[in-house]
Amino acid sequence: MTAHDVLRRLTPLIRTHTEGLPPDPAALTAETRLEQDLRMDSMAIVHVLEDIEDTFDVVIPDERLAGVYSVGDLVDIVRTSAGSAGRAA
Repeated sequence: MTAHDVLRRLTPLIRTHTEGLPPDPAALTAETRLEQDLRMDSMAIVHVLEDIEDTFDVVIPDERLAGVYSVGDLVDIVRTSAGSAGRAA
C-alpha cells in the first residue's frame, strides 16, 4: 500500500477526532502536525490510533506511540505495521 493510499484511508479517521478541519481533503498532508495544526489532544490521538488498528487490522506496538507528531508519522506506522502483520506467531 502506498503512502498516498494510506493517507487517503486515514483522512476520515482523523476527521472523526478533530474539530474545525478544513473541508478540503487535500488540506491534510504528511507534514500536518496533529497537536499544533489539528489541535488534537493526546486522547484524540489515542482514539485515532485505536481506529487505525481496527481499520487496517494491525497492532501498533506501544513503543511506536511516543514518536507520533504528524499525519506522516501515522502513515509510517500503518505502512510498517501492515508490512509486519502476520509475521509474528
